[in-house]
Amino acid sequence: MVKKTAVAFLIGISAAYGGITGEDAKKDPILQGKLLAKHCAWCHDIEKNLIAPPFRVIMERYRNVPDDTLRKQLFQSIKFGSKGKWEEWMKKNLKLKMGKLDTMYMPAQKPYYNDEEINKIINWLMTLKKEETVKQ
Repeated sequence: MVKKTAVAFLIGISAAYGGITGEDAKKDPILQGKLLAKHCAWCHDIEKNLIAPPFRVIMERYRNVPDDTLRKQLFQSIKFGSKGKWEEWMKKNLKLKMGKLDTMYMPAQKPYYNDEEINKIINWLMTLKKEETVKQ
């Protein structure tokens, strides 16, 4: 029941952000990953700097990493969180009004996503890696 409610919630959000319908998502696993990544939007955008690097910047940084290796790295970072990978980017791109950059980290997402959902998000992220241009 909770899963169905969460999916319904994500479908509702998708209508507001990008117009993806529930039917679209049911048919396309890449869209399912994009919908699931809406939770990530608290910190990440596709293009804009928020409090974490945009998804396109992340994928640009790792463009030369073999796909299998990158999938494993992304899985570990999403599921278990990470710290320290983006300090230079943060110093250059973020202006905090409170808090310290060296205390910022990506929290573990395992309370929110199961392994299958994490892999769907990664499948969607990998589509961004394949795009030619990256806006920074």
